[in-house]
Amino acid sequence: MTARKDKYAAKTMEVFRQYGLHISIDELADKSGVTKKTLYNHFESKEGLLKFCLQTFVHDLEKKISIMYSEDVNAIEGFKSGICGMGEVFHSLSPVFFDDLRKMFPELSGTQHKAGFGSFLEGMKRNLEKGKKEKLYRQEINVEMISRFFISSVVSFFISSVLTRSEYSARDYFRSVIDYHLHAVVTPKGKRLLDKENLTTKYSEK
Repeated sequence: MTARKDKYAAKTMEVFRQYGLHISIDELADKSGVTKKTLYNHFESKEGLLKFCLQTFVHDLEKKISIMYSEDVNAIEGFKSGICGMGEVFHSLSPVFFDDLRKMFPELSGTQHKAGFGSFLEGMKRNLEKGKKEKLYRQEINVEMISRFFISSVVSFFISSVLTRSEYSARDYFRSVIDYHLHAVVTPKGKRLLDKENLTTKYSEK
């Protein structure tokens, strides 16, 4: 049952992302290829379906963020992978989706935003602590303040200037953010590693 529910939610989320939330349940069923009866068999309402989709969305973000403090990579690699992963997730969302969510379901929007923000904050703090322990990040940085500043800046700018105005692509934006942040916190040791990774990336892209 759960696997089917996840599959139906994934299909309908793709429709929500493209067409927004004003779409009727009949249109949703038609465009997702899932019958209206099937949707109601698994979800009590359109809002219930959307809530489940958003919970899945936040869970996907949490998985992307978890690489930031994984023991399998160093802090620099983890940060780059985590932020790039988030960029790919947000790249798939349309301005109309965010706008509809904020206007039509403000309480649901606030709850999921809080959950996502909390996971992002925790990931940032753990990544900074990990980097300090590895001596890749400067010891004197204020982990709490830098984490909150980074997240607030990234999220607000992304929504106001990248997503809604399309001035920059999501991929380019997150790459720029990664470069800016890391150069601000790395030690000389971290800078050498960062330069080496950037050089390897440039060659691999050719």
